[in-house]
Amino acid sequence: MSFAPFYDRSVKKEIILNFLLDQMRLTELKRVDKISCIGVVMRLARLFFTIFFSSFALFSNFSWSQELPSGSLIVVTACEIAHGHSIDEVVTVARAIDYPADGAPNAVFYRTPVSGSDFSENWALRVVYWDDFAHFASASFSPSGPRDHLNELLACDGNNRTFLKNYSVGSGNAYDSGANLVSGVAARFCTVSPDVSIQDVYSELYAANGRRSDSGSETQMQLSHALFGTPAGTEMGTRITIRLVGRDWPDLAKRLDASFPASVGTPSGGIFENCTDRNLFNSYVTHWGL
Repeated sequence: MSFAPFYDRSVKKEIILNFLLDQMRLTELKRVDKISCIGVVMRLARLFFTIFFSSFALFSNFSWSQELPSGSLIVVTACEIAHGHSIDEVVTVARAIDYPADGAPNAVFYRTPVSGSDFSENWALRVVYWDDFAHFASASFSPSGPRDHLNELLACDGNNRTFLKNYSVGSGNAYDSGANLVSGVAARFCTVSPDVSIQDVYSELYAANGRRSDSGSETQMQLSHALFGTPAGTEMGTRITIRLVGRDWPDLAKRLDASFPASVGTPSGGIFENCTDRNLFNSYVTHWGL
């Protein structure tokens, strides 16, 4: 009996078995290498996202800062209605003034207090909107019957006017775009904290105004930065007015109701050193060119 065939088959089996074992080892090594590569990739991915979100958190205040718009100019003058006359007469005469096509203000309002602590009985505020100082300086008005009559009804303190840069904060529909000739206004004064810019204030107010977007109100928020004519002792550039101007009185009331419960005191460490409570005003449109 020959043992060669058996020997050959045994050798072949051993060779095949060794070959298969080698392949299995290679496969396992490749699998391990593949897992290692995947692990490295996953670690790099985690590192990337950690850096990305850390950077996002670090610069979030800058990324989401709402850009300050160009704004407009408001000139505010305190007036006294002559004894025996009323705001209704003032408004009727003021609306009769014919403004020229060139150089006319954008809008003129007269406001009387609804709440307050030291307003006189015949006190009124004249509020005139302009594009900017150049627009204000270029205006010229010719004498007219209604203008002369208005000067008889009103004594305005032109020596103590206040000039303010005015910014609309978010969207709104004050006076229903001029269709409503009377509306309500709520306003408060604030002193800006040191090292806080008007850009910072605008961004904070924009965010706060957005949180009231579900109130169903079309009230327009305004930020007015006093430039000239601030009260004596005011630190340079720190006095602002935050104003809410309703589409009409019911619209403003809806927005005011949504602001309750109100906070107590000015929050420490914030953008304002202090703020007053709001005052309410009737606001009468006498000229609308917006």
